[in-house]
Amino acid sequence: MADLWLETLRSLRAHALRFVLTSLGVAWGALLLTFLSAQTGGVRRHFMREIEEVGPKIVYMGAGIVLDDRVGARGARRVELEAEDVERVEALASVDAATPNLLLRNEPIRRGRRSKLLNVAGYDHDAGSMRNLVAAEGRFLSPLDVERGARVAFLGPEARRRLFGAEPAVGGRIAIASQLFTVIGVGVSKGEQLTNVGNPDDQLVVVPYTTALRWLEHTDVVREFMLAPRVREQGGESIRHARTVVGLHHGFDPSQSTALWSADMWDVLKLIYGMFYALQGFFVVAGTITLLVGAVGVMNIMLVVVGERTSEVGLRKALGARGRDIFLQFLLEALAVAGLASALGVGGGLLALRAVAPAFAKGGIALPATPDALTIGAIAGALVLVALVAGVAPAVRAARIPPAEALRSY
Repeated sequence: MADLWLETLRSLRAHALRFVLTSLGVAWGALLLTFLSAQTGGVRRHFMREIEEVGPKIVYMGAGIVLDDRVGARGARRVELEAEDVERVEALASVDAATPNLLLRNEPIRRGRRSKLLNVAGYDHDAGSMRNLVAAEGRFLSPLDVERGARVAFLGPEARRRLFGAEPAVGGRIAIASQLFTVIGVGVSKGEQLTNVGNPDDQLVVVPYTTALRWLEHTDVVREFMLAPRVREQGGESIRHARTVVGLHHGFDPSQSTALWSADMWDVLKLIYGMFYALQGFFVVAGTITLLVGAVGVMNIMLVVVGERTSEVGLRKALGARGRDIFLQFLLEALAVAGLASALGVGGGLLALRAVAPAFAKGGIALPATPDALTIGAIAGALVLVALVAGVAPAVRAARIPPAEALRSY
């Protein structure tokens, strides 16, 4: 085997310029495949993370209208949900958590002489995990806050800045609809959100839903609620179960979708994920095609080399070399050319990725220093295919040269 490698190196040195020029196509294809695939993968992960900031698995449901189409009956009635309906939904086996979703838009909020218009949300304590509302200071709502209807508030970081400026917020007091609330926590900044409920979460003021019903909305009616299915991809099953249990207590057929509307965030995410995976797949295919074009060039050069070395092949066979030895020699030469070119291309792609990373970082997109597992698998598969295309045909042709015909070319 050592002799084969030495012979391969001698052959590469003898035809160095030819092989370098031919392998440029393979190197360029490997560079494009590495750079575009890794870049698209980084952008895809960034947008997935941004989209899921509203909540990793959220289904919105709300009260609608029950249509009565029986003979002799006309009209419709509105479904009036209560907090107990949300508790029944949360008790379902297919539901991980549920919370009323009370939203008061552009509510005037005062703190001292400052008055700002911000959205106020009334949630249960489960909303912290459901909506990715993580406390940077203080804490989020507790079950005891909700049970007692405590007048406490959790602020988004931008809401905190607008109301308190540089002063400490936790423990401070704010006024919502003439009711005083104590600030118990400030959230971690989410930055620019691609999806949100009303204003971005950084501008949100969260209070217990029991407090919002009693002191802000002055009603017992819950217009809509959120639920988190146990399995994100099975939100449709959770929606059917929720309609069934709510329909039993409000006298409507669960199949009547107008009675309880729903919006599953996973349906939106599936579409967006599919678009990004399709884009990444397109770049992989485009890069692979470029690699294959380069591999065809290497194969053609190797076929020319085989033709030029016909007499050498015949002499080696006459001295006892087997067809397998000839096959391995030419295959190793092609693999060496394709492998070196591919390595240079992958290295160039990684350098290009690092070169553009600062520009993407300014837009909040962190590109990976190395490709992810999906990209690495695609690159490895493409390079193996290139090596086979470039090496097998010339090696087979060289191994099948008859010794007598080869010696006549001397």
